[in-house]
Amino acid sequence: MNRYCLALLWALGVGDAALMAADSPLSSVEAAKRPRLKTIYSTTQTLDHFVHPSTRGVVLIFLGTECPVARQYLPRLKELHAEYRTQGMQFLGIYSDTGMNVFRMAIHAHDTDIPFPVLQDVDHRLADLLEVECTPEVVVLDKKLEKKYQGAIDDRYTRHGQRAAATANYLQDALAAVLKGEKVQRSYVPVSGCPIERTAPQRATRSLTFYKDVAPLVQKNCQVCHRNGGPGPFELITYDDVAYNAEKIREVVNDRRMPPWHGILNPKYGALLNDKHLADEDLQTIIGWVDGGCPEGNKGDAPAVVRWPAPSEWTIGKPDFVYKMPEPFRVPKSGALEYQFFRVRIDDSRDRWFRGVEIKPGNPEVVHHISLHLAPAQNDKRYDGLATMALLYGLNGELAHVINDFVPGDTYNAKVYPPEQAVKIPKHHDLIFEVHYTPNNRAATTDQSMVAFQWAKQPPQEEVLTTVFRVPIGGFRIPPYENHFCFEDTYYFQHDVIIDAIRPHYHLRGRSFRLERIDRDPKTDEIIERETILSVPVFDQAWQRTYELATPMHLPAGTELLATGHFDNSDLNPKNPDPSAEVTWGQQTTTGEMFSTRFKFRLAPEEARSQRHAEEAKKLVQ
Repeated sequence: MNRYCLALLWALGVGDAALMAADSPLSSVEAAKRPRLKTIYSTTQTLDHFVHPSTRGVVLIFLGTECPVARQYLPRLKELHAEYRTQGMQFLGIYSDTGMNVFRMAIHAHDTDIPFPVLQDVDHRLADLLEVECTPEVVVLDKKLEKKYQGAIDDRYTRHGQRAAATANYLQDALAAVLKGEKVQRSYVPVSGCPIERTAPQRATRSLTFYKDVAPLVQKNCQVCHRNGGPGPFELITYDDVAYNAEKIREVVNDRRMPPWHGILNPKYGALLNDKHLADEDLQTIIGWVDGGCPEGNKGDAPAVVRWPAPSEWTIGKPDFVYKMPEPFRVPKSGALEYQFFRVRIDDSRDRWFRGVEIKPGNPEVVHHISLHLAPAQNDKRYDGLATMALLYGLNGELAHVINDFVPGDTYNAKVYPPEQAVKIPKHHDLIFEVHYTPNNRAATTDQSMVAFQWAKQPPQEEVLTTVFRVPIGGFRIPPYENHFCFEDTYYFQHDVIIDAIRPHYHLRGRSFRLERIDRDPKTDEIIERETILSVPVFDQAWQRTYELATPMHLPAGTELLATGHFDNSDLNPKNPDPSAEVTWGQQTTTGEMFSTRFKFRLAPEEARSQRHAEEAKKLVQ
């Protein structure tokens, strides 16, 4: 294959083959062997997807997660992207190494803050077709996807050597020529970097069967959701359940989409509780079993059947009391509903403490999420409409008195605290259910959601608190078609606290999240030191997690936390309903966005003692 004259024009399938140029190599490539390019969302795209009327060229940058040369070039690539994206040059990061998966790619792009789309070159087919050998090799295509340049970015790095600065800028020269419609003077320059890994390891083979090897993994990692009454779309209980979904299972576990666990805690802060991350050894077992034809094996090897709670049962165990919304709420067949607010009267004359709580939607099909607030019982204000959000939360969450939530797939929906901890419902307070409904588009229905409590027998040693930091209404605007919109927000606690859990929240355009601990120069206010606490490289709105810390984190008063959110308002985001829309703050999942972080925390011992003394003194005065 002539690497200097290769021209590319991609089509979406065999039926679109007529769209290819007659001299395109794809015209003779079997459909099954065409390059598969996966996004961070595990959707597959072709290069022609990135060509629009305003596109004047495409830059393919072959990257590696462990290549030091590619890492050194990222700042320069970001500069070139910022300069040429406005001139119609589409930059794409391509990951071709064998063993690469979607999640590893997403982590690398997130951690290095790559501003352009990244794609996994499955089975390195694109690299093979282009005869790309190294990272960070680049390929420049014009708007017809004909190759104009391939090779090095500049001459800064040579084999076993490095210049202080580049003296020849091959990529930049090629881009300038393509934009002018001129011939690129040097169409190929050899690359110094890291060879693309094309060889898969030869793993020791062993006989794998469902009942002996796979069923225990499915029980441990899958059935909590894929069961009757669970949030999974189908059951994975029997051999047939798993075998008839084997190819789907192979793909989603290999992409690390399932089990749905996307949070990464800095090891300095310990580990995460309820970690659903699939171990590498278990991943290889599942893939090996599928690749081996899904043998059933001996039923005598099957693990004991797990009895999962029925939909009508409570995960926390028998509750002491259940509060329901006052009456069923009618959810229409279709349309967008404002958040609904329902007051449930308690108005107890004494403080109540609970150590177990579980929020359960009455109709999970139409309940998107629930937040449970506390409000003074003497306050007869009507909680209704958009203004209620400001009334309950304040501008940036400072007024929020949230005691628990229900969000899709979160283990924190049902929580039992340690014996020395509990949450207070102050005397003369009521519950406010904040419910976000999404009609099912089939038929009108009703919902009457509820919450169950297990009461603490006495006031605890430690009170569990919740705070919500959020970007205020009108705080941001996401431009149309923007795939890497960044927003930052800073958080402070007024007292020394012990952080137990962290939960980020977005809507459909939210792509990734990072929480850092930072220090600033007191004179310039510039950040001089930063340390990541929690990273979520791919935020999945359908599986929002509360990340609980196995070792709670002590945070001194005044410590600055920096939350960074990235939003994808492009057509690459498969959940984005309208890439052409400018997106602002809004309650509705499809039309608006949010950016908030919730913390479960306790006051540090000294702070807690001071607060108790202040409360006791106040009672004596009264």
